[in-house]
Amino acid sequence: MARCRSFWYFSMIVKSEGKMDKVRNVTFQRDKYGPQLLIDVAWIHEMPRFVKTDQPYRLDFYDITLISSGTGRFCLDHADYGVEAGTVFFTSPGQVRRWLVEDLDGVCFFFPAEFILQHFNDPLFLHRLHYFHTDVGPFELPLTPDQVQRLSERLGTMHAEIAHLQADSPHLLRAIAYEVLVNLNRWFAARYGQTLEHATASVLSRYRQAVEQHYQQVNRVSEYADLLGMTPGHLNALCQRHLGRSASDVLQSRILAEAQRLLVHSQLPIGRVAERLGYADPSYFSRAFKRVLGESPRAYRRRGRRDLLGT
Repeated sequence: MARCRSFWYFSMIVKSEGKMDKVRNVTFQRDKYGPQLLIDVAWIHEMPRFVKTDQPYRLDFYDITLISSGTGRFCLDHADYGVEAGTVFFTSPGQVRRWLVEDLDGVCFFFPAEFILQHFNDPLFLHRLHYFHTDVGPFELPLTPDQVQRLSERLGTMHAEIAHLQADSPHLLRAIAYEVLVNLNRWFAARYGQTLEHATASVLSRYRQAVEQHYQQVNRVSEYADLLGMTPGHLNALCQRHLGRSASDVLQSRILAEAQRLLVHSQLPIGRVAERLGYADPSYFSRAFKRVLGESPRAYRRRGRRDLLGT
């Protein structure tokens, strides 16, 4: 099943939604290829509207960019990096960034969190990667020539697969993506002298970890704030400042990610899915699900199972 590749970055791959403190919020476009494909790989020269120097912006998805050419600076939150070929830059959802560059080219690999959460058994996987969800950085990784070659080859394979999608393409793309993320984590740890068991101690990581442990029983932000020893207002302010979304959005996103997994991969009736996720009223669960994802739980289950079987 071949599909044409015509990249216009934020006009097709993503879409912007309003402004917050003069920072644009940019979201991953889930329906670009028809059936939801929650991953993309593209070269910067294929995306003529990629570089924006007039204003900063946030992404609501993960982005890994391997630089092949260009000069200038990459600004991410409070960090400022020189742009050099062979360098990888990492952006987590909610980080504020700007590209101040000339003649920039490279390859970008980007995906929303649920691309990983829906199918892997380690829900904290993305938080254990040294280069994501850190308040202090570094957010760059200079690669060796051998590492550049290995990463370029894997990203090139994903790029070609997306250009000619088949029914089983999501499985292949997810397998390669997992390999890429793990290898980058090993290279990052070796470069900066970190151990692979290191855990980020920031408030936001602890909040996300608490959500992961208790989201099926605790659905009030105030209870998580108590657990972290702060007020709900302070927790929400931190989430808004560093993630570009509220503490409630963080919690609801995790609950809905589990709902998606249960709908596709279990035989539980929708009412039982709602009950397992702490919803006393299944109709309220259905309305909340549709408000965020644009389709009812029943429709999502039907489409998800069809996509899983490749039919």
